[in-house]
Amino acid sequence: MSNFSPIWAKSVEKEEEAPVRLHEHIQDALRVFDKIKHWVYDPLHDLIRLAIVCHDLGKVLPVFQIRTVKNKNYLPNSPLANIPHSFFSLLWINQDKMKEKLPEQDADTYREFVLSAIAYHHWREHFFELISAPHQEVADLLNGLDKTNREALQKNLEEEIKQLGDSWQELIAFNEAMAQGLRSGVPFMEYACPPYKLYFLPKRVGIDEQKLKDWILIAGFLQRADHFASFCEEEGEDTINSEIEPIGYNAVKAKVKVKIKTTEEDSIWQIRKLKNKDYLNKNIILIAPTGYGKTEFAFLWGSNEKLFYTLPIRAAVNQIYERAKLIFGDDKAGLLHSDADVFLLGDGGEGQATFKTYDLARQLAFPVIISTGDQFFPYALRPPGYEKIYATFSYSRLVIDEVQAYDPRAAAIVVKFIEDIVRMGGKFLLMTATLPKFVENELIRTIGKENHIPLNLYEEENSRLKYIQKHRLKVMLIENCADEDKPDFTIPEEKLVEVLNQACKGKRVLVIANTVKQAQDIFKRLKTLVEKDNQYKTLKDKIWLLHSRFIQTDRNELEEKICSDIGFRNPKPDSESEGKILVATQVVEVSLDIDADILFTEIAPLDALVQRMGRVLRRYGPMTSPDNILPPIEPNVFVWVFKNGIESGNGKVYDRELVRLSLAWLLRKQKGDIPEVPDEIANKGKGELSEFFNQEFSDLLDDKDLTNDNNQVKGKKRLGKKRKDAQGNQDVLSEILEFNSWFKEAQLDLSEYDKYKLVLNFYKSIPEDSRYLTKFYKTKDILDAGYMSDRKEEAEKLFREIHTISIIPEQKKDEFLETICKFFNEHNDCKRIYTYFKQEVLSKFIVHIPRNSKQLGKLNNKKVETWLMENENKLPQNSTLRKRLLRWCKDIYFAEYEYNQEIGISVDTKWEDSDPVFL
Repeated sequence: MSNFSPIWAKSVEKEEEAPVRLHEHIQDALRVFDKIKHWVYDPLHDLIRLAIVCHDLGKVLPVFQIRTVKNKNYLPNSPLANIPHSFFSLLWINQDKMKEKLPEQDADTYREFVLSAIAYHHWREHFFELISAPHQEVADLLNGLDKTNREALQKNLEEEIKQLGDSWQELIAFNEAMAQGLRSGVPFMEYACPPYKLYFLPKRVGIDEQKLKDWILIAGFLQRADHFASFCEEEGEDTINSEIEPIGYNAVKAKVKVKIKTTEEDSIWQIRKLKNKDYLNKNIILIAPTGYGKTEFAFLWGSNEKLFYTLPIRAAVNQIYERAKLIFGDDKAGLLHSDADVFLLGDGGEGQATFKTYDLARQLAFPVIISTGDQFFPYALRPPGYEKIYATFSYSRLVIDEVQAYDPRAAAIVVKFIEDIVRMGGKFLLMTATLPKFVENELIRTIGKENHIPLNLYEEENSRLKYIQKHRLKVMLIENCADEDKPDFTIPEEKLVEVLNQACKGKRVLVIANTVKQAQDIFKRLKTLVEKDNQYKTLKDKIWLLHSRFIQTDRNELEEKICSDIGFRNPKPDSESEGKILVATQVVEVSLDIDADILFTEIAPLDALVQRMGRVLRRYGPMTSPDNILPPIEPNVFVWVFKNGIESGNGKVYDRELVRLSLAWLLRKQKGDIPEVPDEIANKGKGELSEFFNQEFSDLLDDKDLTNDNNQVKGKKRLGKKRKDAQGNQDVLSEILEFNSWFKEAQLDLSEYDKYKLVLNFYKSIPEDSRYLTKFYKTKDILDAGYMSDRKEEAEKLFREIHTISIIPEQKKDEFLETICKFFNEHNDCKRIYTYFKQEVLSKFIVHIPRNSKQLGKLNNKKVETWLMENENKLPQNSTLRKRLLRWCKDIYFAEYEYNQEIGISVDTKWEDSDPVFL
């Protein structure tokens, strides 16, 4: 019998399988690092290897061997007191020998870095309590570790690490001084600085910025190597795939030429621009019209290196992923978002191959990864494990698409992430059709003007874009009543008749409402009118409704139908002559590639309004010659504005200030040229802006309803007196106060360049003391001050600023239980069972609704988890499966909403006005 016990790193699922020994896991991690080491500069190589060799020494702990990995014959078999194995690793490092492997200069500093990386390469929520004060678990373990057991454990470690070669076993020695300090009550963090000290504030921690970067790289590459090695051991994957080789620029260029259908490189603006090495090798802010080929530019810019391409919405991410596969190949592109596994399975994927694609993306192994922003940007709040992300991005290229779609808090987090990645050594391409000026200014302030190249194709192509006119816009005032300050936002029947009449002309008509309730009401009333009047009979089965309160499978079917030939597929065929109507909320603004002839929409912030307009005549892209586009003679964009409340969200969906500001800019455009807001007053206080605009904006940003016929506003405050500026010219506000007459005539011809200038100046005219910008700057200030999140989940919630509840309509209870039973009968305990459960069960029942305290209070007694426990006799008898099921259904509720496939969820009228679900 040997005089030492082998140390296991991983347990085995079946008795006939061989366990993964500790030295084997370390060798795997070292092999992974050897594959990716060229991305970090040489002086750190030995330090990272040192951290890798030592990171799991604490698995020598008897309780870990016997209870965690089921190494039942392990000796010594006591003490069975427990502490995290990563903490225990530090007690087995001979720090004198370790010092010999550190740089002579700053050896103490780098020793601290390596020890910190080892101690916290796994982080759990309870770690702070363990490290910040004397802790009984630590004392119990060390008090029970007598000399005999220490010697036996040291022998186990020495024999195990000897298998690595290179005399690594010489590092092994029990640190009695550290043990005595911990027994005496010295907090663990005194021996290993925790990760929340890793922040780019040298004055705070007393370390220069380059060394802080080194600290992150040591910890990050250790995590990357450890995690991928574990993945390979669990899945039988080859460590060689830890970093799949990228595809070269010339290969990408050839695919792009095929996509664009030309071989003339000089005619392809993307290739022409990137012949300039500055564009190819620098950070870029690209502003270009939708449909201009920004995606192909991004693919070219990111080729030959690791590329992360981010978008805010999953549907758009899925579309770009399909395009990326065509350019880079299936084996080079990965997909990341919360339901990427389900999408890949439903996209023709087959079992094992699908899961391998998904896992390699999660392990950041693909050279091209398409993802939602929430997969990475929350790491700007530096939750545990952020070092792995920052280390990977230190040698990667990051594309941020559609930044304007993020709310102001998320936008601030995105800017902070970009700033940190640039400081780590990564590069970024920020591209959009509408870039908020305050985002651009903050980026320039933080990374420096010299660290990026602006590329504005609107300005470069303005002489052509000024003559591409697809939209004639008409603003329509809706006279509505306000009973006790609650406006009636019902769309008058005559407006709905206009919608039907346009469709009867063979037009594709898109109707966009700001709330689910409004969209549902419009849809139901349009259907009723069609059934009542025989002249609309051709539209009977040609009206669809889309919003965010559908069950996922129903929404998927709807979107597929809407984007097909029977719906609004882009481009609309010349031969199509049948009318059709799509009623939707803002979910169609960026997620669906559809083409309409006519748009009826509620007023919205100008950037969202332009996105909505982009669905009209989408068949004519910005690359189309102006000669091939006939400017519309009649309006094809109708904007509804309610006299009382302005829009159906009534300030709850869109910030009132932004909506009013948007209305003012539309009026400005109707009067003539779009005035340029000077950069020196952009996003300044209301006073400075109102001086430039003759007080127009400061008045509009007040929370008042639009004037009624006798020039009065809510609260009976008189605003009808006309004012003049210093030159005696009547100001714009006086015309706003005469809305009735103005709205009857307000029509605007908008070129592609006009829309760009409107949104640009709209963003510049948002006052810095507005609620919108205050949220942006406060968030950025908090991050700059060193805020760090102690949980990844918390960071993700802060980024999204979306608080939702998952509900199942009460009427589906019995069907839900039947589906669960059928699911477990078919799948039993197959691998990746949760992915199949999401696909085959949850996606068929769950609706996500807004969360607030009132809503949660109503649902607290309707937890699905509780109901399942009450029906446990009908559930799988396997206890492991039952536990999994309860975990999967945690935080899901039954709700008393009606549901049907055509309308989504609905509720009694008496609840609708106060229920946030219908916003």
